[in-house]
Amino acid sequence: MKRVVVLSLLMAIMIACFGQENEPKQSKTSVGFSFNLPRGMAPSTALTNSGEPIEKGYGFGVILQRNIMDNLKIFFDINLNNYNNKIGEQGSDVQTIWSVAESATHWDEPGAPHILYVHNLPTDVHFDMQSTGLRLGLKYYFGANKIRPWAGAGFGFYQWNVNYFNGDKKQTYGTDEDYVTGLTYMLGFDFKIMDDTFLSLFADLASPVAKYNIEGLFYPQWDITDYQAHIMGPYRFGVTLSFGATKK
Repeated sequence: MKRVVVLSLLMAIMIACFGQENEPKQSKTSVGFSFNLPRGMAPSTALTNSGEPIEKGYGFGVILQRNIMDNLKIFFDINLNNYNNKIGEQGSDVQTIWSVAESATHWDEPGAPHILYVHNLPTDVHFDMQSTGLRLGLKYYFGANKIRPWAGAGFGFYQWNVNYFNGDKKQTYGTDEDYVTGLTYMLGFDFKIMDDTFLSLFADLASPVAKYNIEGLFYPQWDITDYQAHIMGPYRFGVTLSFGATKK
């Protein structure tokens, strides 16, 4: 419900800011559809001591842009991102800095010794992070050719959800969700295909960090407190196809 209210409010602001002029031919506004692939190191988790390369992930969104000066655009986008890493094999015993710090007792076998590891994982375990964001920012363009490099930055408001579950997502071991804000940075090139159609190749850099808490992960007495994770892949490379921008 919170997400619906926030989306509705910001969409109203977006429409007010980006509304087209009475004469469509003089419109300076474009709408685009983007897709990206996240790269970089995944965060440490309960079952991994250090970050590993992101294995699977994707991102997509819708972006509205408007020229406010010859070389300057304001943009507003709605974006969804997800990345997922397999962090434990079924049947394995896993010891990490986190499990040692918990100093937990192997509670489910009478007479078992005190252990500092997750014992005999019942399934494979994946770490999954999803985020939905609303971002407002600026892009500065260099030159006025058909191929135009640009640099930009945006401030975003994001809802995130983190989950430890098995590969088919039927078994959940712990989840948390919340909101976070933060800056991201962008670099790219716009290629003019036609007067009102542009293709952009871009790098979307940096990611806000979530602090998540999970009670009873794997064993009832094992709690995660203020564990940190990027809500998106730290580096995202993608493409945007935009329509509607016209010459002045």
